[in-house]
Amino acid sequence: MMGCKARVSAVFLLVSAIWVCGVWGDAADRRGASAGASDDKVDVGVGTKSDAADGKVQGVVGKQEAVSIGPRAVFREVEKGWREGTPKPFERHLGKGKVRLDFGEGGPRDGLYTKSQAHYLITEYMKKTPTLEISMVKVSDDVRKGARPYAYLERTHRWNNKSAVSEVIFVGLRDEDERWVISEMRAVRTR
Repeated sequence: MMGCKARVSAVFLLVSAIWVCGVWGDAADRRGASAGASDDKVDVGVGTKSDAADGKVQGVVGKQEAVSIGPRAVFREVEKGWREGTPKPFERHLGKGKVRLDFGEGGPRDGLYTKSQAHYLITEYMKKTPTLEISMVKVSDDVRKGARPYAYLERTHRWNNKSAVSEVIFVGLRDEDERWVISEMRAVRTR
C-alpha cells in the first residue's frame, strides 16, 4: 500500500510524463490566439525574457508592448490566488488564447475555455473548495525558445464543508506575444 508521499510522487511522475510527451498539448497554440488586445495599462514589467527570468523587470506598459514576468513569478501569483481563494492575483496571466482546465469532481472537466470562462470556472471552484494549505512543490521554469514551464502545487482544501481533501494542481505556461501565460491548470486528487 502506497503512503501519501509515494502517491504524490507517482502523480508527479505521471503528469510530468504526459506533459513532456505532449499528450496534454496546447490546442490553442496550434489554432493560434484570438486577435484584439486592449489598450489598457497593465503592470507586467518590461525587458527581455532573460531579464524577466532574473526578476529584473518592473513597470507599467500597454498590453501590446508587454513582456511578461518570469515563469516563477507567474507560479507564485497562481499560488497566492489559490491561497486567497480568488484568481485575481493571476488573472492577467490567462492570456488571449484558450486555457485547458480540468479540476475533476466539483469543477470544470477537461476542456478549453476563454479567459472570461476560465476566470468564472476557477472562481466557482475556489468558492466550493476553500484552501486550507497550499505549497509549490516542483517548478520547471526553463525560458528557452520552445520551452513549456510548469509547476506543481500541493493543495489541501475543504470539500463540501466537510472533509479535507488533498490534490496536486498542475500549472503549465506558454509563450503568447512575448508573455508567459497560463495554458492549462489541472487538479488531481491524491486522497
